[in-house]
Amino acid sequence: MTRKNILNLFLFIVTCALASLIYFSETKVTQLERLSNIDITSINKITIQHNNAETIVEKQDDDKWTINQPTNIDANNFRINSILKLINAPVHSQYTLDEIDLSRIGLGASSTSISFNENVIIFGTVNPATELRYVQFRNMVFTLEDVYFPLINSHFSTLVSLNLIPFNTKIIKLILVNQTISKNNNGLWQSNISITADNIARTIDSWQTTQAFGIHEYLKRDILGNVFVYTDKQQEPISYQITDVDPWLIIARPELGLEYHLNLEAYDQLITPQ
Repeated sequence: MTRKNILNLFLFIVTCALASLIYFSETKVTQLERLSNIDITSINKITIQHNNAETIVEKQDDDKWTINQPTNIDANNFRINSILKLINAPVHSQYTLDEIDLSRIGLGASSTSISFNENVIIFGTVNPATELRYVQFRNMVFTLEDVYFPLINSHFSTLVSLNLIPFNTKIIKLILVNQTISKNNNGLWQSNISITADNIARTIDSWQTTQAFGIHEYLKRDILGNVFVYTDKQQEPISYQITDVDPWLIIARPELGLEYHLNLEAYDQLITPQ
């Protein structure tokens, strides 16, 4: 197995493990009191405050989520739904604010927090003896399984949709490294190089459906090429910089502070189809 495949497998396992931890923490302690009985479906806005940065995620009319701060982009609905479970998380212990020293457990003005609509949860430290995390909610301090904080404590890229093209958007033109693909006057796809109609269709479909295996904070690298994706929803193209091809493909959107990591096989499908 190649190093690339091993890494991809590792990343997949980590993601599944995190989701499983949240799921099993919900099922194995069903007899415990819940942090709240707030209906998750009533939540339409999530605000995360972390390291002096604010991330705002809002639910759309189609029940999909969009990140509106620090940039505007589709959210990863699976991860948002995992975070939403925090508001109903099982509680292992609870204290009044007078019973515990807040500063000793990392609760203060600079602490990471998340708001579900107007309901604010503030994160403290982990109790080393129990491995449970302290959180403040309303006028109480609780201890919870520490399965939510890693997503909330990360760069906002962790919550971005893995898709390359916005939801419910259609491609109308591609400017790739080796060719331009567009529609002719008859509405049929064409390229300015010799390539079959099937391969053109396959390229369009690849851009519409391919997902990155990870999205990360943008890291400045040498630009190896550019790709421009025109869609039916905006006049200006989505611009990707190709910044790495070893050991995997990285295409970046510096203006958003994001970079998309894909299997290297995607290079031939997305960047230089023949």
